[in-house]
Amino acid sequence: MINGAVIALDNPPVTGKPIINVTISNASDQQRSISFYAIVDTGFTGFLTLGSSTIAQLGLSFITNQPAVLADGTISHYDVYAGRIAWDGQQRVIPIYSVDSDPLAGMALLWNSRLTIDAIPNGMVTITPLTS
Repeated sequence: MINGAVIALDNPPVTGKPIINVTISNASDQQRSISFYAIVDTGFTGFLTLGSSTIAQLGLSFITNQPAVLADGTISHYDVYAGRIAWDGQQRVIPIYSVDSDPLAGMALLWNSRLTIDAIPNGMVTITPLTS
């Protein structure tokens, strides 16, 4: 199980960001790792986004440049890198999009899981694996 929290954006809060703590390492050198908070984004179909400086710091290996359709329907191209994630007690190599914004955890990462968000300030965010 993975836990996080909802961070309130306004005072009084009218919306928030569901965040989880994620640890990423270089796919071939697990000594090069970093932990950070990622926003759970159910509108993002990929695994994870990271900023270019974090990708460089970890020395992630370039995989490809791939198009992505954004929420407004425009198509942008992003570099994709290989990274290793500690996820629910297991190590997985996943594709990571280089996007210079807040890190996002997307639906591909959440696949085969139950996502529960208590949408209140400091509410719980829980990701529970589903068994098949």
